[in-house]
Amino acid sequence: MHNVLIIGGMAAGCKAAARLSRLSSNYQITIVEKSPFISFSSCGLPLYVSGELNEISELIKTSYGIIRDEKYFSQVKGVRVLTKTEVKSINAGQHEVECYNLEKNETFNLYYDSLLIATGSKIINPPFQICSSPLISPFHSPDDAAKLRQAVQAGKISKAVIVGAGFIGCELAESLSSLWGIETILIDKEESILPGCLDKEISAYAVSALKSANILLLLSTIVEKIELDAKGYPLVSLSSGQKITADYVFYCLGVKPDSDLAQKSNIKTGRFGGILVDENMRTSIPEVWAAGDCVEITHLVTGQNDYFSYGSLANRMGKAAADSITGEKTCFKGSAGTLSLKLFDTIISASGLSEKKALENGYSTGAVIGCWTDRPDYHPLAKNLLGKLIYDKSDLRLLGLQLIGEGEVTRYIDVFSDLLSDHKTVYDLTNLEHGYTPAHSSPVSILNNLGYMALNQEVGGIRNFNPLLFSSFQGICIDVRESDETELFPFPEKPLQIPLTGIRSRINDLKKDPGIEMPFLFICEKGPRAYEAARMFANNGFNNVAYLAGGNYLYARLSQSPSIGDFIKTENLSGCTEITNER
Repeated sequence: MHNVLIIGGMAAGCKAAARLSRLSSNYQITIVEKSPFISFSSCGLPLYVSGELNEISELIKTSYGIIRDEKYFSQVKGVRVLTKTEVKSINAGQHEVECYNLEKNETFNLYYDSLLIATGSKIINPPFQICSSPLISPFHSPDDAAKLRQAVQAGKISKAVIVGAGFIGCELAESLSSLWGIETILIDKEESILPGCLDKEISAYAVSALKSANILLLLSTIVEKIELDAKGYPLVSLSSGQKITADYVFYCLGVKPDSDLAQKSNIKTGRFGGILVDENMRTSIPEVWAAGDCVEITHLVTGQNDYFSYGSLANRMGKAAADSITGEKTCFKGSAGTLSLKLFDTIISASGLSEKKALENGYSTGAVIGCWTDRPDYHPLAKNLLGKLIYDKSDLRLLGLQLIGEGEVTRYIDVFSDLLSDHKTVYDLTNLEHGYTPAHSSPVSILNNLGYMALNQEVGGIRNFNPLLFSSFQGICIDVRESDETELFPFPEKPLQIPLTGIRSRINDLKKDPGIEMPFLFICEKGPRAYEAARMFANNGFNNVAYLAGGNYLYARLSQSPSIGDFIKTENLSGCTEITNER
């Protein structure tokens, strides 16, 4: 009998155990997990806090209502599970691990033929001073969620502060405010929310979802310390000198690989602290594999090691590790970092590199931003959707995509993720075929449109002008919307107003001497009409034309977003008159 020992009983570890048990009955499989439970879906914790799930046990049940505990894994999978047991050390030479039973205070050794490390992630501790209090905590474990739910149900929380506007912080803010009506303040040192995956323009759209729920955002704000006031309540001190009192404070600053055990065992780790593995999930030590949030994997765009703490990837890695242990042909190529998040009624998805990260990685970066409805305008369920495409200007290779809206979003990001992994180009977006029906899509796919826009910019010379650069524009700005639109949704900078229906007749009036031609920037509500006008002018000899990316629809949201609103109104990036979308 081949002994397989798995350290860690969450997504990757349990997936590997289940896969091994399905492949053969010749494996004796043991899972060692230091917490009291296994196979826990931590991604569902915000649903429990918000009240959408009545019991936290719902997060460890099968689809048919059976709890995935030690008994379940033994009876159904033939897997032995040791909970409340911590692995203290690995002796790779002897194929043994030293274990410590936390409940019985006993130490014992386990032998293995194959070892899988699936120890997951751990929280990033605050860089600022923080005092010890049950009213100040991270939000990472079931215990954190259970403690919070109890306090909320007991009416002990009317005001909460969350430090960190990443995924966990934003989801927690929604959970606290949506059902319980708790006054919620979200703080981040960056000037936008979800800064790890979204550029400022798309983040500003997400901000509108939080503001509509009356969540107070304090961006570009540095926390200096969290202490207790005279009554024992948390007191958050900011670098500005402001102090905020609350009933509860969370610090949600992200996670990092829990690779301490591997490092003590001289298993190689990378620049993010994660365990280094090959495409078969093998580590630097023979007969030792690793999978899940404790490892670093290849970024499919940059080709460099990166770190992604996603349950979807952990499951795939667990399966790949099990296949490799059994000798099955397997290959886990890496990840493009594809993700999705629902924030109130807004869905946010991204894949690949943001523009900021693309520039940091040395790419000659181009970008276009567009706004559409997710199905034909005439459809009663049509919803607005905003997208930003990032590509390499040198060869038009796709680098990343960010999508946000209240309608169909993830179907597009899933397709784009596959294109990224195959190193496709902008041309491939224009040739992409999609299933069309008015009930859920438009005749021309959003991905098609983004491809066309990129080619129009790089080949046709029609610039997609980033609204963050509007304050630096020096030229003639023309709003081509109809008069009733401009009255209802005025553009704050008051451009020249010529409706698209009348602009062709005005071209000759606007012609200038070629030697002193000023740039033209066209604006409409979302972008397509402004592009039409820009193309019309280009065809009539104007060489310096552009249209405002996302139109007034996006610009209005940028103007209202904390920090970014001030940026687009005051930032002077360039004194030249040539239109550019590069920062």
